[in-house]
Amino acid sequence: MATEIPRSFRLLQELEDGEKGVGDGSISWGLETDDDMSLTFWNATIIGPPRCPFENKLYSLHIETGPEYPESAPKIRFRTRINIPFVNSSGVVDLRAVLPRGWSKAMTIKDALRHIWLGMQKAKGVGHQPQEGLTY
Repeated sequence: MATEIPRSFRLLQELEDGEKGVGDGSISWGLETDDDMSLTFWNATIIGPPRCPFENKLYSLHIETGPEYPESAPKIRFRTRINIPFVNSSGVVDLRAVLPRGWSKAMTIKDALRHIWLGMQKAKGVGHQPQEGLTY
């Protein structure tokens, strides 16, 4: 039987990974405030993928890892306005639309953000994008 890693330990590792800048720099994440001892509220940034309507634009996101995380997916919301099918009119991301096999507790904040980035890259028919700097 596998040992369960406590939520706080898991999130501390994810925070460390975000602070180290793991990956190619197109996504980043960290705590919203340094004093969030529950490790619940996070900020993220996505640099739009190349060769698509989002290319080189900066997108700010809010992430909430509830008490059931990682068994339950984080809630992710764009702060920067974006027109894309998997984001509703309030900026809320439908993770089911970007995660091909759904959320699993083995996934991380980085995985969710990476799938959002890939969804942006593959998006079809997104049309005109809001002026840069507009927020929800």
